[in-house]
Amino acid sequence: MVKFFIFFFPLFLLSQQRITPQSIDLKLKNAEMLISKGQTDHFIKLSHSILEDSQSANYPKGKAVAFYNLATGYNLKYNFSKSNHYLKLMESELSNLQEDDQEIAMNVLYSNNYYGIKMYDEAIKKLKKNLNLADRIAEDSVRSYIKSLSLINISRNYYKKENYDSATYYNKRALDELKSKKIINSILGTNLKITLLNLAEVKFSENKIDSTEFYLKAAQSLPVTMGDREDQTFKISGQIHEAKREYKTAIADYTKSLALARKSKAVKKISELYALMSKAYEKAGQMDASEDYLSQYNALNDSLKIIESKNLENTVNLLVEEKQKPLKNKNNFLLYSILMGMVLVTGSAAFILIRIRNKDKILNVKEQEAKILNQRLNFAFEEIIQLAKNNDSEFYIRFEEVYPTFFPKLLAMVPDLQRSELKFCALLFLNFSTKDIAAYTYVQPQSVQTRKNRIRKRLNIPSDQDIYTWMKSIDENR
Repeated sequence: MVKFFIFFFPLFLLSQQRITPQSIDLKLKNAEMLISKGQTDHFIKLSHSILEDSQSANYPKGKAVAFYNLATGYNLKYNFSKSNHYLKLMESELSNLQEDDQEIAMNVLYSNNYYGIKMYDEAIKKLKKNLNLADRIAEDSVRSYIKSLSLINISRNYYKKENYDSATYYNKRALDELKSKKIINSILGTNLKITLLNLAEVKFSENKIDSTEFYLKAAQSLPVTMGDREDQTFKISGQIHEAKREYKTAIADYTKSLALARKSKAVKKISELYALMSKAYEKAGQMDASEDYLSQYNALNDSLKIIESKNLENTVNLLVEEKQKPLKNKNNFLLYSILMGMVLVTGSAAFILIRIRNKDKILNVKEQEAKILNQRLNFAFEEIIQLAKNNDSEFYIRFEEVYPTFFPKLLAMVPDLQRSELKFCALLFLNFSTKDIAAYTYVQPQSVQTRKNRIRKRLNIPSDQDIYTWMKSIDENR
């Protein structure tokens, strides 16, 4: 029996399907077919299998593409936080490959995810990276496509931020990039049409109806059809007719746009069109239809808000983790430096104390002790500053230990001050600017300024007195 097993064991091994880069590449082609057919769930399942094979075979390219495919699949399912998770894994894999085309694709998908959860500034950062990467592309038409696509998407993010001047600027840069080429292929032609439609949207938001019509007609005159993506054309046309009080025509255009948005399963576009149709029907005096579309808008919008909130929370945590990694390394280096410094200081102090004792110089001993005390105070101050920058929960306790009279004095003035208000006063005492507080506590600068004004009122700080100087004066006689 043993001889039989020994004889057939090599044949058994050969019969097992070997995982090779070639077999992985074949699976990747099958994945492309699935996504082109809209079979997202099957695409994700196959991509997980490809990732396992690539990790088993240690195939870097396979791992990078599998991560990208998984990020794409979850993006299509509106799970932007999970999509970003796989992009982070892809990013670490790409650091070894140095593939510009894959990095460009990764940044585009990153920007789509951030756009989906209204983190427009993060999206713009990724797209501006692509503008630099595009300059390294040798082929003229490919370079123009990447640059124009990046410019179009940057303008789209500025449009959502209601920064219409910047949106116009980047759209016109895209227009210049495309007009300098002979539009001989449909891809560049599509980008040109999208740019013109985006300019029409911007001008409509600026209430410039004539300019809106100009750019819409320019887009419609191009011999380019965009299939389901023509929903934007009909939506803008509907908005123009609505502005002219041609409600029947506007509703007809919105209906065409809605049909295309439903076909492409563009949920956010569908939500926007529900709102537009409700308003148009209301203006036309058809209240039943208006209320019906308003009801559909509210239901869909509530669902989108839940998804958006979950995605935003997870993505913010990912960004915080990403930004804290270099800070932690820096903190470790700083800690080691301080410890080494303390060892050197302690050693030096001991040597000096021995010499002082031998020479019986009591005055010098006292001076040396004062120096060590100052160093300890400086170390405590630096520690508190670092805890504040890290938004560490230990900050409040450590601050109270080092400045024991500050909080009691504030509470003596206003006994019902909340812990969060005391912490905010501590940040002002440490001389953090509005911008710094916003960055370290992950809120908008406007919110920080509002809190400053509220604290000023609560503590009766005169309007002509600097709030930072006032906070410092609280602890002067400690």
